Amino acid sequence: MKGCFSIIIKTVIAVLVFFGLVHLGVVDFIKEKLSEHNLGFQQEIKSEKEIVDLSQIDDEYAVDKDLKVLKNRMIIAEHKATGQKMIMIEPSNGSILTKEDITADNIQQKINEIVNKYKYKVVKFDKVEVTKHGSFEGINQEIPYVKVNAEISNLPIKGYEGILGVAELENGKNLIVLSVNQSGKYSQIITDAFYGKVE
Repeated sequence: MKGCFSIIIKTVIAVLVFFGLVHLGVVDFIKEKLSEHNLGFQQEIKSEKEIVDLSQIDDEYAVDKDLKVLKNRMIIAEHKATGQKMIMIEPSNGSILTKEDITADNIQQKINEIVNKYKYKVVKFDKVEVTKHGSFEGINQEIPYVKVNAEISNLPIKGYEGILGVAELENGKNLIVLSVNQSGKYSQIITDAFYGKVE
């Protein structure tokens, strides 16, 4: 389980690096960082059924579908007015992270172990803190999550906050759901509103 969990944490780290640098337009640096660490980020040729139904999402959000990071299918949406990012990851290995993992008391310890292992390979985390457990309604179900604050010293944007949760797809697979923004700008209301429109 620990090995599988590390894959999803590496994916999340890659996503945070992507957001932090794209925000400032440093696309070439992102490509270099991801290629250095074999973290492929590419547009997937649309050949599979969409992960979720996004037909109710309005133009308040910019949405990129059919992406792949570390062989995991992804959807990334941005709330245009605030820059908050919503990320959905369908892992290639469905047991990477489960609802049980999210609700477990040792989730902080697991995150610490993985971040300490990878923090010098992609980004330098000064602190990653799980601040609370919770749940919200979205994707036609109740989604458990942990709220996380992260301080990163080697990115232009130093602090992030947001949630990491798990939903279940109709096919029985797990779907990792995230919502992140710069520290002080994260809004659970935006998270709830977006995922409430996803089916």
